[in-house]
Amino acid sequence: MKTFLIQIITFGALLGLSDVGVFSMADGSTDAMYLKFSTPQQSSLILGTSREAQGIKPEYLHQILDRDDVFNYAFQLPSSPYGEVYLNSISKKLKPNSKSGFFILDVNPWTLSKKINSKTRLETFSEEDNFQENTNFDNRNPNIEYLVESFVSSYKQIIINKYRKGNYQTVFVEDDGWLNITLEEDANSREIRTQDKILNYHNKLKQIEGISDYRMAYLIKTIKYLQGYGQIYLVRIPVIQDMLDIENDLMPDFNKQLDQLSEAFAEPYINMMTFNSKYTFTDGNQLDVRSGQQFSQDLANIIIEFQE
Repeated sequence: MKTFLIQIITFGALLGLSDVGVFSMADGSTDAMYLKFSTPQQSSLILGTSREAQGIKPEYLHQILDRDDVFNYAFQLPSSPYGEVYLNSISKKLKPNSKSGFFILDVNPWTLSKKINSKTRLETFSEEDNFQENTNFDNRNPNIEYLVESFVSSYKQIIINKYRKGNYQTVFVEDDGWLNITLEEDANSREIRTQDKILNYHNKLKQIEGISDYRMAYLIKTIKYLQGYGQIYLVRIPVIQDMLDIENDLMPDFNKQLDQLSEAFAEPYINMMTFNSKYTFTDGNQLDVRSGQQFSQDLANIIIEFQE
């Protein structure tokens, strides 16, 4: 019996050591979120959804704005609409002594919309009990808490993803937080993704009842919180016209509301939607890599005008 117990304990210890070894391999290839929770606190942040995660590359902001401290802390629409969960995560990622920071906040109708449960007719909150709410330590490497609580695949996938980096249908988060997704670039693949995305967002309209007072209140709380740390820019990233038409159906007066918010808090609202024909997209909703680089440069040049 004693020998059996020793064997069980030894086996368990070896399994634990193997997991730790795999955890040490986790990096930007692990998934679209891990690296953002395994890097140090930051003084300047890009905040929002996948449009920002893929569409704004800090490297190009740094070149034009003469900075080196901007980190992309944007995620996806279900996990980072404005709310208590995201604000708490932001507060843990931000250096407490930052006073000359730089913040880009994604604003679009989806991040502020009121999603309704079809049965109860009550507002639902997609970010509840997700990886942001379940991760208490946002700045540890390796972040074992995230890998144990929130990594949805088997741990062997950490190794597989590491060696698949750059293949089609893979993601890689750069050290500055920018999300690089490798997709097929042929016209047919783009068209299929675009039509699927448009259909998906048309269906989303059925679940939404205009603007959410809760989301808007937390956007305001986020602005007030960040005003103590630096300059804020409210930015609307462009999408294709078909996607914009859906957003206009959702909130026809969105730009007017953002103009009023910008005036109330003396923070610029930069509506880049008017330049949407200038860029190309992976699916009509996300800028592709080349356009993301161009957009980042264009945005930086506009921001300079506000700083002069």
